[in-house]
Amino acid sequence: MLDLLLIPAAILLAFALRAVRRGDHRLHGHLMVSAFTVVGLRILLHPRSLAQVHLAAWAATLVAAGTTILLGRKALAWREARSFRAYLPRIHRAFGVATLSGLVLSTVIWLFRNRT
Repeated sequence: MLDLLLIPAAILLAFALRAVRRGDHRLHGHLMVSAFTVVGLRILLHPRSLAQVHLAAWAATLVAAGTTILLGRKALAWREARSFRAYLPRIHRAFGVATLSGLVLSTVIWLFRNRT
């Protein structure tokens, strides 16, 4: 039943990616933190139902997402002219791609789990 929490997380992720394409970077950040929180709550609420492999994959994805969020805050500071580090948006994008790849891998592992 807790797996249904992943549906709103996927919807939030889709809206966040749409927001960044429209250039609304602050809304993108809020939606990504919301999606991160929903997935984190799912992992935190019932970790016994997940096998060690699934828990490790989701934990690694959450660590990558947290790092991406922190880099996103720094990139947003540069976009709003509060920082002089022009390389941060590129690093944030690279970590974002790695996080999305980890999310896809974690989801595939979760979908093909043994339900016996």
